Amino acid sequence: MGTPDPKPKSLCLRRDSAEFYHLVLHPENQAALYRLNGDLNPLHLDSNFAKMGGFPRPILHGLCTYGYATRAILHSACDGDAARFKEFKARFSGVVYPGDTLVTEGWRDTGGRYLIRSRTDRGVVLSHAYAFVE
Repeated sequence: MGTPDPKPKSLCLRRDSAEFYHLVLHPENQAALYRLNGDLNPLHLDSNFAKMGGFPRPILHGLCTYGYATRAILHSACDGDAARFKEFKARFSGVVYPGDTLVTEGWRDTGGRYLIRSRTDRGVVLSHAYAFVE
């Protein structure tokens, strides 16, 4: 099976206020819209299937969560200029449900790096995250 991936390096987020704070409310039909992209995984639309997976209801696609976080960084740290956005890495650490409010925060670090965290009211959903911006 090979060796497991190394444990993600912990990033230290300062307790003072973030450089940016971006809030977005996911529409209840967000998962259905992602189905139009060809993702037919029933975990995202079928309540019974979601319950078999241990979730109380269908979950939002990880790609959607990652996309909303990327959009927050693009608009907040890059002033909407995609050419300045060089890299984004994150660890999925929680579940987002359609209808959730996602908050993405960023702290300026060094060398164009921003430490990033995305969360819902239940907790952090993208952790150990950073973005490089020129």
